[in-house]
Amino acid sequence: MKLVSLKFCLLFLTLAWLALLITGCALMREGAVLGLGKYTETNTVNKLPSIPVSQDAMQVEIVFVERPVTDPLLGSALWNEVDEIGAIQLTDQEKLNQNGLRVGHVSSVPPMALQTLLGLKSHFGGIKKEEESLLLSGRRLMLRSGVPTDIQTSELFDKCTLNLITDDDEEPLEVKDFEQARCVFRVKAHKMQDGWARLEFTPEVHYGAQQLRRTATNIGWQLENRQNTSPLYNQKFEVTLNVGEMAIITATDDVPANSAGRLFFRGEGSKEDIQKILVVRLANMSKMDVTRSK
Repeated sequence: MKLVSLKFCLLFLTLAWLALLITGCALMREGAVLGLGKYTETNTVNKLPSIPVSQDAMQVEIVFVERPVTDPLLGSALWNEVDEIGAIQLTDQEKLNQNGLRVGHVSSVPPMALQTLLGLKSHFGGIKKEEESLLLSGRRLMLRSGVPTDIQTSELFDKCTLNLITDDDEEPLEVKDFEQARCVFRVKAHKMQDGWARLEFTPEVHYGAQQLRRTATNIGWQLENRQNTSPLYNQKFEVTLNVGEMAIITATDDVPANSAGRLFFRGEGSKEDIQKILVVRLANMSKMDVTRSK
């Protein structure tokens, strides 16, 4: 009887040991696949695929220049070398100038006055192509065709008044008062063909408290945490650029008080004698490096 019990115990222990051995091997294999341990049969790590770049992606560089309003580089030294007539339509140019805004187009080889304003140490023509995008130190964005982005040009105004000259015969001057306001260009880049893009600029005043608001997007209405928005649609304009070319936007020389040009590109108080220039450069339209998961 004791002999039978001993054989039964040995059989039970043998079966239990085999079960533990099989289960342990399975766990080791599973742990190796999940990255929990090393296993000789699984010695490679699965990598996620690289993030695809949209075929209509464009790289845009955004640079601000601040100079005293008396700086001669802001005057004829710059604008004699900048194309204003071909930059935008004549009717748009007249509307913008009336409201203190000035827009120009610059080739991929900018004039010496603009090079000085941007702090460039060498002429674009003498710089290797692969180094060219490093010349403008500013904000660099990857934009998809038709997807907007905001470029803020002003500081925050506690209170401000905008006198907007319109083409409405019944109401030629529109006066708006804002609190907690900042001036923004909403920019959309539209790919036209290889190497060419059309940049659409809409001046806007964002004002009031930040809160969740219904906002129209490319995928429908969504809730976004943002201020109220007052678009200046009659000041909207477009600039067509080839890769390397720039659009420059600033205030006119004799910018009127409370005009769009004054609010967007001049400060107030201690900064009222400082003028900003916004430079937007179409840097690249080819496929760019993307971040791969490790």
